[in-house]
Amino acid sequence: MAASRPGAASPTCRSCWGWFDQVDENQGELMVFPRVLIAGLLCCCVLRSWAIEGDSALQRPSMAWNEEFAYLTGMQAFIYGYPIITFAELRAQPLPGGQSMVNRYFHTRHLADPGQKYGGSPNRETAYSLAFADVSQQPMVLTVPPNPERRYYSLQLCDMYSDTIGYIGVRATHNIPGDYLLAGPGWKGKTPKGIRNVIRSWTPWVAVLGRTYTDGTEDDLPRMGTFQDGYRITPLSVYRRKALLPQGRAPVAVASPDDPLGAFRTMNAVMRENPPPPDHDVLMRQFALVGLGPAAKQDIEQLDPAIQRGLRRAIVDGRDLLARVAKAGGSIVGATRVRNGWFYGPSNWGRMAASDDFLGRAGTQVFSGIVEHQIEESVKLRTFVDADEKPLNGANQYVIHFKKEEIPVAYSFWSVTLYDENFNLVPNAAGRYTFGDKVPGLKYGADGSLTIYIQPDRPEGDKAANWLPSPKDKDFNLFLRAYFPGPALLDQSYAAPPVHKAEE
Repeated sequence: MAASRPGAASPTCRSCWGWFDQVDENQGELMVFPRVLIAGLLCCCVLRSWAIEGDSALQRPSMAWNEEFAYLTGMQAFIYGYPIITFAELRAQPLPGGQSMVNRYFHTRHLADPGQKYGGSPNRETAYSLAFADVSQQPMVLTVPPNPERRYYSLQLCDMYSDTIGYIGVRATHNIPGDYLLAGPGWKGKTPKGIRNVIRSWTPWVAVLGRTYTDGTEDDLPRMGTFQDGYRITPLSVYRRKALLPQGRAPVAVASPDDPLGAFRTMNAVMRENPPPPDHDVLMRQFALVGLGPAAKQDIEQLDPAIQRGLRRAIVDGRDLLARVAKAGGSIVGATRVRNGWFYGPSNWGRMAASDDFLGRAGTQVFSGIVEHQIEESVKLRTFVDADEKPLNGANQYVIHFKKEEIPVAYSFWSVTLYDENFNLVPNAAGRYTFGDKVPGLKYGADGSLTIYIQPDRPEGDKAANWLPSPKDKDFNLFLRAYFPGPALLDQSYAAPPVHKAEE
């Protein structure tokens, strides 16, 4: 996602809320997340340096020790909690008719377009579906329809901290239609007959993000919508045809976007609703010292004013840090290879908490994309520079030449999409925003090669068929996606060709 989010509804959540403009009412620097030991050492170093300097240092109004301690701890807490803040704000978004996304899908019926200025690098191959499943009291049955044309689709199931707990789709469940059980923590019931698989969540709430392929034509969009309508969420009690439906819980409320400490108020509430795993207790005890997390003993408004000042600073600087990490696009924990100016997404995308990569989870997984696929589902590469390591800019013309053996191997589809510096699609008269193997009318060379022409103005002759418009005199970046990727993409041995500045 973008380093900044123009028109955002809140100061913390960078989202694909623009999806709901189209909902169907019927349905860079990389830094390692500082671990507790490092935070303790930092705090000790700060305190020790002040003690050495003498009382005058301790009396600095803007450098009170408790404000600085709150700031350091608050930065860690904001990084850790940013995903759950984002998911809570997304879940709370108002929808037409006052409906909610709780145990119910809302679908976009069109592909993303440049009018949606929400960042996030929206793809141009799939329409989205979104629901939040409450599995605190009973499991939910997720139903997917038959798919005889093998249209790409996936339902990505994420815990409330943004890591993936399972998939249903063409790749993960081999395109098999039917009913899949989503169970919450502690459920020990009997699995009904007819359930194909059980997916377990350790959080009581689960985000269900659907992606359904469409070529975007007037002929295909209705067919795609009909397929989306086959996605269903049914409480287990209703699935079993019991008469009574247990009353569901209302999601916790989120704080006002105008509240400078609202991000932490939301975080505290949603962490109590979805407690972190026990092996993170040491972090939670650290956060609680400044009134943060599920173990906090005081409400934020009861904290010392100096602590509140430190926490406000932590939110502001935390967002700035995540923006820079998102633009850098990598992870220290998950291997990230850069080849010909293209850098791979982290290899631990979609499961970053498993390696304690909380900074990567917040920065490259949520801030830049809300959720990210595990690489088995989709491998992504991005570049901001040309072959000479100069920033890509619409003042220049560029070419990408794929030799036949360099064309990405993806068993569903691959594409290259162009975004502006805020990670939005770029308006252009041709209405073309992406380039890939599903784009009709591509011109291949006699040797099987493929060349993309990237420039603001339409090229002449046959080149126009392979034209990807760029913004005139403005920076941009390119995003290569491969859905259901081949082995060379999975092990990062594939090298995308560099972006060359065209000869004058």
